[in-house]
Amino acid sequence: MYRIEVLTHQGWSQTEEHEQRELAELQAMLKSKADGQTYRVTSSGLSTLCLFTRNGSSFWDLDSTAAA
Repeated sequence: MYRIEVLTHQGWSQTEEHEQRELAELQAMLKSKADGQTYRVTSSGLSTLCLFTRNGSSFWDLDSTAAA
């Protein structure tokens, strides 16, 4: 599962979840473009992180075995 969270004054708040990474990323990107807020997509195992802002996006693969 991939979780979409929005950055609030209190920290990250979950908005929705999707089974497909591409769908979660698309939804987060569209939300960010629509309201100007910052969103992130994380995988259930926290192996990937995608950040979406009004100025663009960044992606990280946090899988420690990939770095070895």
